[in-house]
Amino acid sequence: MRRNLCPNMNHRRSDAPVRYCPNCGEAVNANILVKKCSDKEHANSRMDMYKYCVHCGLQLVM
Repeated sequence: MRRNLCPNMNHRRSDAPVRYCPNCGEAVNANILVKKCSDKEHANSRMDMYKYCVHCGLQLVM
């Protein structure tokens, strides 16, 4: 269970379109398979201001 409430609305959805939350990194939809991401995809996610990768859950911003 999350200690702090994350403002991302994917936590409240039963059919979240991503596996991991981009704000806190918690899995929000376990039915989506984990994807192996490239450095380019992670760079794009950083440009979208994501703290975590929505596909693999990797922390993008330290």
